[in-house]
Amino acid sequence: MVERAMITSAMPSRPTQPQVPKNVGVMVIVVGIIVLGSMLVLGFHGSGGGGSIIQPTRTVNIVNGLITVNANDYESYQFSVPSGATNVRVQGSFTASGGSGNDVVVLIMGSTDFIHWQNGNQASTYYNSGQLTASSFDVPLPSGLGTYYLVYSNTFSIGSQKNVNTQANLSYTS
Repeated sequence: MVERAMITSAMPSRPTQPQVPKNVGVMVIVVGIIVLGSMLVLGFHGSGGGGSIIQPTRTVNIVNGLITVNANDYESYQFSVPSGATNVRVQGSFTASGGSGNDVVVLIMGSTDFIHWQNGNQASTYYNSGQLTASSFDVPLPSGLGTYYLVYSNTFSIGSQKNVNTQANLSYTS
């Protein structure tokens, strides 16, 4: 007895396509709305055809180089923070030489406190180094419009001038 093998014609198989849910269009719209809403909350705004979430940091030099501070005197540098500025900082460093202590006092204060300090009255400062030979500083200031003073004081010395190699910058975002 001869067994017969049944031969069937094999059709090439096609890969099955994944089924796309019918509500995928709705999900794309919802995700788009969420992304746009997040951009608005984070500060995205268009002006003149463009906008950016990341605000540029601006840097303004206050002082840079060698300054001389006479005995029983000070040197001051006025700077202003523009209206709407945020993340305001004064960053810098100094090295003093001269006299017996090779030291200077560096202060940062607002305009009203600077007037008080000039007149020998009690004043608040954002930074007071104390008498130091060298240091660096990174001082946060309030956001928004304001006038400030960076002061190099040698008022404690009765006879020696100080040479101070210094640099200081104001940085902020707007």
